[in-house]
Amino acid sequence: MTLVVLDPDGRYAAGCPGWLADAGEELHLVTGRAGAHPGFARVSVVERYERGTGAESAVLAAAARTPVRAVVAIAPGDQVRAACLRERFGLPGRSREAALALADSVAAHALLARAGIATTPRAEVRRVADLYWWAHRWGYPLVIRRRRGRDRPVIAEPGDEAALRAAVAGGLLPVDPAAVPGLTVEPAVTGEPRCDVDLPLPGALPVDPGLPYVVETVRGPDGDRLVHAVRYAPAVRPARELVRAQAGMGPLPAEVF
Repeated sequence: MTLVVLDPDGRYAAGCPGWLADAGEELHLVTGRAGAHPGFARVSVVERYERGTGAESAVLAAAARTPVRAVVAIAPGDQVRAACLRERFGLPGRSREAALALADSVAAHALLARAGIATTPRAEVRRVADLYWWAHRWGYPLVIRRRRGRDRPVIAEPGDEAALRAAVAGGLLPVDPAAVPGLTVEPAVTGEPRCDVDLPLPGALPVDPGLPYVVETVRGPDGDRLVHAVRYAPAVRPARELVRAQAGMGPLPAEVF
């Protein structure tokens, strides 16, 4: 059996052999960083790791030689990739849909809505007309964000139509109308968001000790809390805990009191 570790820049590779020393399994590292990686039985260095499908191909090739027991991935950019591989091999862990929701705010909104979880409004932006439509629906100010990624930063917050026209004229959207801009729009929220780690979201995101997430909520007009954002949050726990949990192992023996 093999434990596969996905690590694009080698950030966690040095610690994994020690953290997984009692696993009794062969360790296979799939990475984009060449060099020495002691402690791994096999290392696959993938060119253009982030952009291509070389990492997935390396794992599938490994599985053709020996069964894969777990896929370990800490980096945010690996979450959908690892989830797809787990589904391919029938392994426990976060599903592709849940992983995509933590990487894509539109996917998150759709998943939460299907589960009946109250959320703040958010919509995909595909063209300039979308911004004017939602301004008519919600009023100003609008908040325009990046759709994907951990932080999804605000890139414009027009307070009126003149500010929206200026943002559009300043290059907010691609010149090519066939290009998808990868943005979302939402009405501005009032009050400070509250962040909770692994807040249960029944029917949408199960709590997984190896794959923590943060839920950002705000208070709605009727006083109830609405989910404003969900994000994968590996920094909330030590990397060794996440690695071992994803490998299906408990705390290191030295950590058991």
